[in-house]
Amino acid sequence: MMMRPGEKFIRNLPLQRKLMLIIMSCCTATLFVSSLFFVTREAKVLYRDQQEYLVSVADLIGKNSAPALVFNDLKSVQETIRPLTQKSNILAVYILNQEGRLFARYHALEAEHAALPLEYLPDWASADDVARAMQQVSGESYTSSFLSGYASVVQPIRLDHEQVGTVVIQANAKGFLHSLRWTILVALGFMAVTFLVFCLFSARLQLMISAPLLGLLAAMKEISAGKNFALRVTKPCDDEIGMLYDGFNDMLHEIEERDQILRQRQAHLQQLAHYDPLTRLPNRTLFYDRLAQALFHAERSHEAVAVIFIDLDHFKDINDTLGHRTGDLLLIEVAGRLGTVVRSCDTVARLGGDEFTIFCQNVASPENAALVAQKLVALFAAPFRLGASEIRVTASVGVTLYPHDGRSVDELLMNADIAMYHAKGCGKNVYSLFDKRMNEHASERVTLLADLRQAIEQGEFVLHYQPKVDLLTGKVTSVEALVRWMHPRLGMLAPDKFIRLAEEGGMIAELTEWVMRTACLQARAWQEADLAPVRVAVNLSPFHFQRQDVKQSICAVLGSTGLDPALLEIEITESALMQNDEYTCRVLSELRDMGITISVDDFGTGYSSLSYLHRFPINTLKIDRTFILNMMKSSEDQAIVTAIIAMAKSLKMQIVAEGVESVDQLETLKDQGCHEIQGFLVSRPVNAERVARFFTDEDHLQAHTAAADTLEGGTARQLVRGTE
Repeated sequence: MMMRPGEKFIRNLPLQRKLMLIIMSCCTATLFVSSLFFVTREAKVLYRDQQEYLVSVADLIGKNSAPALVFNDLKSVQETIRPLTQKSNILAVYILNQEGRLFARYHALEAEHAALPLEYLPDWASADDVARAMQQVSGESYTSSFLSGYASVVQPIRLDHEQVGTVVIQANAKGFLHSLRWTILVALGFMAVTFLVFCLFSARLQLMISAPLLGLLAAMKEISAGKNFALRVTKPCDDEIGMLYDGFNDMLHEIEERDQILRQRQAHLQQLAHYDPLTRLPNRTLFYDRLAQALFHAERSHEAVAVIFIDLDHFKDINDTLGHRTGDLLLIEVAGRLGTVVRSCDTVARLGGDEFTIFCQNVASPENAALVAQKLVALFAAPFRLGASEIRVTASVGVTLYPHDGRSVDELLMNADIAMYHAKGCGKNVYSLFDKRMNEHASERVTLLADLRQAIEQGEFVLHYQPKVDLLTGKVTSVEALVRWMHPRLGMLAPDKFIRLAEEGGMIAELTEWVMRTACLQARAWQEADLAPVRVAVNLSPFHFQRQDVKQSICAVLGSTGLDPALLEIEITESALMQNDEYTCRVLSELRDMGITISVDDFGTGYSSLSYLHRFPINTLKIDRTFILNMMKSSEDQAIVTAIIAMAKSLKMQIVAEGVESVDQLETLKDQGCHEIQGFLVSRPVNAERVARFFTDEDHLQAHTAAADTLEGGTARQLVRGTE
């Protein structure tokens, strides 16, 4: 809505002037109305007095001139009105006869007044002309006193109650106007004095109102400038302004509380934005910022900075088997230990997951950086005590140096990450200093990952099969399907070269489904070729259990290939069992009810425990090859193998020993009651045509044992090896 200029001007006036304007406007209006009433009343009184005087004169003239008027005695009438010449205020007197014509007149010569309606009528004027003039006199009888300066009165002349004529008197109204002016001057003087008094009073009154409000405004400005919400204002009175002060103080109290909460939340958000909520260490953002500042300082001071990347080994297994709560507690303990190694000028940060980073300023040499890395690795030698249990975990450490290995934050972190992965490749629980040749390896890894995607699309994979033989009969009971990659540039690659890449690249589910479908089709082909029924074993990645589509995938493959579920064996790792034990237990039970055999692969390398084995529907335990290879020269490994076999028997499970390469291993396993073996002593992984030769009723162990006995010094281990 558009405001008028005057309204806009008033709205923009200061409060004091607005109050002054309101008070003075009200006072002025009141004084004006009161004075107007007084002047009007006084004017009416003066006018009434004037008219009463003229009426009395007219009555006197009428009584004296009535007989003469009846007898048409002009001279007598003139004699009657002649004394009026002595009245200075009488301007004119007119006598009208009964017919309404002018009969006699008197006019004061020294006071001619051109505005008198009857003045210029001739004595012979008609009755109509006189009547029109009389109407004008009657119509202006009131206003003429104020506007024309003369007063008029018309009075009938009666004789014996009969009108015989009319007398018209017009008098000078100067006395009336003079009295009226005096009255107006008195009223104006009264207004002026009263207005002055009101000005003084209103100034004091508006000060009483505006001073507290201005004080409140000053307090608001002070609080706004200083953000001091703890300030309070003193209430000046108990009226509405005092209530306003109380409300203002209450509002300040509320704002102060909210400001405190806001500051706490801002501090919390600042903490969340720059610190890891679990370990309270700096996060990636703060680490990047601090490292950038450290590099800037190092460049100016010509100093070296060591950037260290730390990754816990097998941390995922701890999360999967012991739960994420235990994993979180472990990360907190690790963060505490890392802080004991570095100096106050260095920074320890958690980038996410089980990855930690450290940068150390003013590092004199690579040897000093290596010394810090050694201390970091040594931190993990002692077990971590979490509540009532102890957990052992190791770490792989990568180290890079500024400015030798890189000059930017991203480059240094990338190099430290590459060095850390190199340490993992060297067996873990070690540190590795960055070397530029590692970049070539990392580049090859990226290239291999891209090739892997293309390999799945172009079908560059093949399956080899390794038989499992019953120790009592020597017959093949099943074969394990092992995938190989026929790389067009690098040749045949074993699974350890690309399986982890497939898991990291999110392609393991697609690759596993191809392996299962191909193996089931091959098993169906062996069936149709009237060969002895042999199960085919396929390794399932833990990622299938994370996706929770294991049963659907297996049922889809069996349905499309038409393979009897009894001829399919599923091999899973211990970590896959522990990822989601409720779901895994339910799915494995459903699969075993279908007739599928369930095996636990590489048993003994994880968190092997009867506490979970008896809860899962497991048919077979496969003892990991590392225990089999060392059992003949390590009493500890032999004791582990003996314990696993005894435990499996107590749970009524089949036992398969992987990696059997010598007759001594074979005989020892047979003596301890192992059910089946798998290894180079029988056959290395071969293609489908060659493995089909084992599908006979003959004793395959007898022939291979005889061949092995001809080798001196147990050199059966030197048979051509393939990687499972």
